Amino acid sequence: MNSLFLLLYCGFFLVFQPDSALVFFVISLVLSILAVGNVIKYIRIPSDICIYDFFATSLLLAYALSTFVTQIKIYSLKSIDVGRYFSIGQASLSMALAGVSFSCALLVFFSRFFPEKIQFPVFGKGQIRESLLVTAIVTFSGIYCIFTGIIGFQGFIFADISQQSVSPVALMVNFALAPVGVLAIFLASGRYEVSQTDKWLLYIFAGLLWVIMFTQARRLVVYLAMLYVIFYAIDSYGRPVWRKKIFFSVLVFFVAYFGVKLFYAFRIAGWELAGTKDAVLLLKSGIDVIINPSKYDFDYLLSENTLERPFVIKYLAQVMEKVSLGRQLSGEALYATILYSIPSALIGFKTFATDEELIHPRIGLVINDDANTILTTGVADFGWTGLLLYPVLVVLVLKFLLFMVKKSNIRWMDYFVQFGALFVLLNVENSMTQYWSFVRSTVIVLIVAFALRFILNGIYIRKNGLA
Repeated sequence: MNSLFLLLYCGFFLVFQPDSALVFFVISLVLSILAVGNVIKYIRIPSDICIYDFFATSLLLAYALSTFVTQIKIYSLKSIDVGRYFSIGQASLSMALAGVSFSCALLVFFSRFFPEKIQFPVFGKGQIRESLLVTAIVTFSGIYCIFTGIIGFQGFIFADISQQSVSPVALMVNFALAPVGVLAIFLASGRYEVSQTDKWLLYIFAGLLWVIMFTQARRLVVYLAMLYVIFYAIDSYGRPVWRKKIFFSVLVFFVAYFGVKLFYAFRIAGWELAGTKDAVLLLKSGIDVIINPSKYDFDYLLSENTLERPFVIKYLAQVMEKVSLGRQLSGEALYATILYSIPSALIGFKTFATDEELIHPRIGLVINDDANTILTTGVADFGWTGLLLYPVLVVLVLKFLLFMVKKSNIRWMDYFVQFGALFVLLNVENSMTQYWSFVRSTVIVLIVAFALRFILNGIYIRKNGLA
């Protein structure tokens, strides 16, 4: 069945049967199957990725798959439905999932009219050397930032304790970690003219970048693993080399599984060492949590966290409930995220509120650390209209950015931004600021890359003139 009509059918079923926990369960299962099927398609044919469709898949993974898994866990452990467990009306949950389904349907609709896929430009020896240099710079910069505390555990990158300014070095390095990691694994495993020494260097850099990502967020570890698998062992024609890809996929699955547990051990270590920026001390404490789990109630805390934390649709349902009472922000939430992505050097200290701190007091919710997404921001601003249109807006902005980078004719930058765009689209559970920050950082890197190319070309021309 056409995925567009399937998404619409699922949405309308939920709208017409909002109080049925069974319908909610079945629809979440159907949407989960659709999302997982798309991921398998991307692994089989990476060149078939269209970012409209990819973003729809990311939203379904974040909302539908997590909802389905949570329902299975709660019913098997507690023998009750999720509405009663989380003390939220079934109708509210059903309308939230319907909104997700309709939002994804609109993205798929746009993918039918703008079906352009991601591109695999040919790499020459010069571009491969440039890519290796960029990968090395980002890897060593990432290691430096982690061990000096400039980038802290769970992405803490503020330059001072007041949290009013951000370290520009940490911001740029954090921006580059994932796309450069994917670029490294893509070049190392593909059928390009890369020497064995350079291949091993690229594999080592990709592994180190993934290890660095373990300190940031467990979902980011999973998203990066997914992109590693999708873009591993792609030949020069954009086709997967299956023998290598299957082995690598199994390896990545096991590493990611244990990596998620390792990340939570570091989180507990962070609680024990509140405020520390000492990466070595945090590492020692995290290892102690793994070795002595009973001492920290590790298994219990991990079980509780994995039971409740993935159920992000609860927050979307709560925001939709409040906004339905006429408490919309009329674009203020979007404006705040755009303003927050502007460098402090241009607008001064950012003392204004964003996300929960801005939205919750206005709609009547307690300020808490909730699962922000583009959908919660859209709903808070314009209700159903924002929920449907904000994802399309972000994809349009990213497509224009990709167009600009492609015209620059800097090959490694082309791949870098494509992989980075896919990563931020996968990272659904985040502030909308991440999209605008990605655009800002890309423009900065593009300007620097042009400047370096101009300088190097000038040096080359002068040398040849002297000769």
